[in-house]
Amino acid sequence: MGKPRKTRKDLPQRVYFKHCAYYFVNTDNKWIPLGKEYCIAMQKWAAMLQPVIGKQRLSSVMDTYIKEELPLRKPLTQTDYLASLAILRPVFGDMFPEDVEPKNIYAFMRMRNAPVRSNRDVAVLSNVMNQAIKMGLINTNPCKQVRRNVENPRTREVLDSEIVAFLPHCPEWLQAYIRLKLLTGLRQGDMLSIRLDQLREDGLFVQTWKRGKKLLFSWSDNLRTIVETIKSLRHRVTSLHLINSDRDGTKLTTSGFKSAWARAMKRAIEAGSLTETFAENDLRAKVATEARELGQNATKILGHSSDAVTKRHYERGTSKVEPLRKKY
Repeated sequence: MGKPRKTRKDLPQRVYFKHCAYYFVNTDNKWIPLGKEYCIAMQKWAAMLQPVIGKQRLSSVMDTYIKEELPLRKPLTQTDYLASLAILRPVFGDMFPEDVEPKNIYAFMRMRNAPVRSNRDVAVLSNVMNQAIKMGLINTNPCKQVRRNVENPRTREVLDSEIVAFLPHCPEWLQAYIRLKLLTGLRQGDMLSIRLDQLREDGLFVQTWKRGKKLLFSWSDNLRTIVETIKSLRHRVTSLHLINSDRDGTKLTTSGFKSAWARAMKRAIEAGSLTETFAENDLRAKVATEARELGQNATKILGHSSDAVTKRHYERGTSKVEPLRKKY
């Protein structure tokens, strides 16, 4: 038996991260490259596994799930699910599927001490247990008996004055990104994925990654101006995407964007321009709120399937009411 890992405990046995790439070390001690991207590396590694007949531990079921089901998900969803699997594997990996009970899952949720994130992890665990059912290892999914943590929607309402105060602390591309976001309300993943060929004569065309909803934002003077501003910032560009990194002109990654946002927010707080931080996704909520105030269809703009989702998670403005019209 090999020595216990000191780092990267999320990786399966015989998989290592070295020199910015992932490798699988076989029984002949040969290092087989799996690539630099975690998602792709895990899929390649899972594809190398031979089917195991008989009783299997949950770690093996996770491997099969990564190989067969995970590739069917959207790229950003794959990344999110792999992050959950990295948390779940050390806890449940050595257990047999039939031994996992609701009490074990509740114990995990208490240990996780992150109500919203643990809900996401349990959702992924439920997918893995469904995979175990598909493989004929169990008959029922114990996650179905687990009540999830209550999730309270965010209530942070970003004011126009806060946007004005924040913008000077952002690089030019992020300033333009924010202005485009405030017109379209697109999710971060959709914003970063906009390609030049989506700029059509009749407007900005987007097919959302989460629901596959097709949206066409017709050209307005503001939308056209902001898009042209972003295009003018494309120096040394090698990417076909609209929004690119300042440093090398390549497409911005999700992690790269989050880092840039965090740095700008830190500068704004330290300078005293802002007294409270806000998240990038709070801008999407701002769009929903302002659309309602302007009499526009917020659900349609955000690409939601129902008004209920929009109202619960995104409309955060204060309702203006008149006092009772009665004299005392």
